[in-house]
Formats: sequence, structure tokens, C-alpha cells
Amino acid sequence: MPTGLGDAVLVIGIFDGMHIGHRAIFAQARQQARELGVPLVAVTFERDPDEIFRADDPTFGKLLSNSERLAMIAEQAEGGALVLPASREVFSMSPDAFLDFLGGVVRPRAIFTGSDFRFGVRASGTAADIERWALAHGCAYVPCELVEEDGEVISATRIRGELREGAVAQAKRLLAGRPHAIVGSVVHGRGAGDGFGFATANLDLSDCEVMLPREGVYGAYGIVDGVRYAAAVNVGVARSFAEATAPVEAHLLDFDGDLYGREIRIEFEEWLRGPRVFETKDELIETVMGNITWVREHLGGK
Repeated sequence: MPTGLGDAVLVIGIFDGMHIGHRAIFAQARQQARELGVPLVAVTFERDPDEIFRADDPTFGKLLSNSERLAMIAEQAEGGALVLPASREVFSMSPDAFLDFLGGVVRPRAIFTGSDFRFGVRASGTAADIERWALAHGCAYVPCELVEEDGEVISATRIRGELREGAVAQAKRLLAGRPHAIVGSVVHGRGAGDGFGFATANLDLSDCEVMLPREGVYGAYGIVDGVRYAAAVNVGVARSFAEATAPVEAHLLDFDGDLYGREIRIEFEEWLRGPRVFETKDELIETVMGNITWVREHLGGK
């Protein structure tokens, strides 16, 4: 753990998703740091605490992998990030002990958080605790008002709700233009699509940290080795095939080559339809080819 980082403006939070609201907090903190002539340092955890404390909560789902989240935080904080271990020792600190700990690592000139920020043992610390500590230690505290849209706060919880409804385009807007994305490795599947004219890549998501959107078919992009392909993507085990097991299948338009064992990043752009069981092969082919046509017309492809 680094010590003696000197004077800095601190912005503290988890920042899952790095959505519009998070970026507004960073923008305010960044301006303050520039006015004071000190670095802006983000304080966060190596893992989202909710991964530990809400592991069995079906309403929780991550919007970013930890590595992506930390990279985005580092981009926003011009002075870098102070990444704290997700340990029992840290999570069991009282609010005052946590703030004293930070004060032993860096000298905060100002502290920024969201107004709803909670911290310390059992999330017992509030903005009032930070304000009291800051006053005693001669630094400013700014509890940033949460950004609202249509009378509703922009939050990770709201974005998770959008994804559970399949509203990936709305989620993308709230994520400051970044599409919700998952990463998986291509594994051998049932091979049924080969005979229908739309071969699909079956994704193994065992190492994927990020939540899936609602079951259904999406217009998306698939990125392989840095190359971006328009894609029709099915989320959820295909219901027309008894032997289907893959939770996500992707048809990459105009891809030519062997995908097995390769990693694909799927970026969700638009909800197309819900899951369904097809009564005939012709009905299946017609519907899927219609989805592929939509993707080609709206997302590109040769």
C-alpha cells in the first residue's frame, strides 16, 4: 500500500459502469484539483464489495469487469487511482477508521463522493461522517448531487434494470455512450446453424464477470482480435433445439475463418425480439434471416 502521496483531491466510490452520474462527479472533482494545483486521485476497491456481500442477491449484476472498471477509473483520475484491497480488514473498518486510514496515505485537500455514498463496516458511514471528518482535518467535502433524467436518478441499479428489460440502447446512453459488453471464448456447439445458412459461435462465459441482458435476440457488434463485426446475438439457451446448452450464440456478419478457442467481445446495441420456439424449420430460418438483415442494414456489413 503506497504511503505519503502528498496533497490531492480525492474522489471515492466503486463506479461500476462509469455511467453519466459517475463522470459528472469526476468532472467536478477534476475542476477542483486543477484550481488547487494538485492531483486528482480516485479511491476505490480492487473488487466491487457487492461481489462479496451481495453474491446471492439476484438483483445484483456487474456492469464492468474489475479490470475494465479500474482502467476507466484511472482514465478519469488524472493523478491515478488508489486501489484498496477487498479484504475483511478493510471492510470491517469503522467510518472514522477508514477515513483516518486514507488520511495516512494521502493529504486530502478536498473529498468528492456521490451524495448517497456509503462506506465502512456494514456500510454504516454516510456523507455526514465524511463532512465531520473533513471539517476536523481542514479539507473540503463535496457530496455531489446525483444526476437525474426524467425524474429518476441515473445509477448502476437503474442501468441493471434497463438491461433486465432488454433495453440495451437506453443502457448505452446512460453509460455515456459505451455499450454494455460481455466477453467469452468460442466453444464447439451443436452445429445446427451451419445447415441453415447462419453459423453461430457458441460462447463459454465461465470467466465472464459481467451480467447478461434479458434473454432474446440483439443487434450487436462482435470484436475478434481488434476487428469489429456486426452481429446477431441470441442470449439464453436456444429453445428450438433440445440439445442447446450455450447461454450466448453470435452470428458475425462477413467473418471468414475459424473462431474456435478465440475470444469474442460482444457489444449490445439494440433489442430485436424475445425468445421463442419455432414450429417449423422454415419459420426459424425466415425469422433469423430477418434478424440478420436488420443487423446488416442498421449496424453495417458487406
